[in-house]
Amino acid sequence: MAEPEVTSEQAPAPAPQPLQLARVLWIASTVVSMGRALTKLSDREAIMNQLQAMRPDLPFDQVDSAASASVFMGLALSLGFIAIYAWLSSRMLAGFPWARMVLVVFGVIGVSLNVLGLVGLAGGVTATAGLQVTALDVVFGTTVLALDATALVLMFRRESLAYFAKMAPLRMPRRPLR
Repeated sequence: MAEPEVTSEQAPAPAPQPLQLARVLWIASTVVSMGRALTKLSDREAIMNQLQAMRPDLPFDQVDSAASASVFMGLALSLGFIAIYAWLSSRMLAGFPWARMVLVVFGVIGVSLNVLGLVGLAGGVTATAGLQVTALDVVFGTTVLALDATALVLMFRRESLAYFAKMAPLRMPRRPLR
């Protein structure tokens, strides 16, 4: 039995260039965030000191085990976020509007938190709270902020909106008529 022929009207259109770039930026943003996490997790001594300060009654071997677990969980979470963003951005690129909206929510939250962090840093709130922020933290934060904001803008450019409008009838769930 031969498969029905697909006409050009039925075939999904390729995603426009801004959406393809947005996908790359979303994944790049999570990779940069992973780099930020790796720099924090690479300082095992600081992790152990922080754990010991929180629980001075713990013996060294338990502090060491907790530090190892923290590093492992941090890496696992970072890799998980990369996988989630890659999957969501692939679904967005395929024209699924729900994936775009999830990315918009994540992006707005990320941009908002990064802006608040930078404002807090500039206003001296972080120093008052006793938080230690390095120049590398600022570089990572501003890079992630720029990547997320650019990806958000690209997802709402005219050609991106036209693509989603064209793809919506193909991607929306069909409900039976009553």
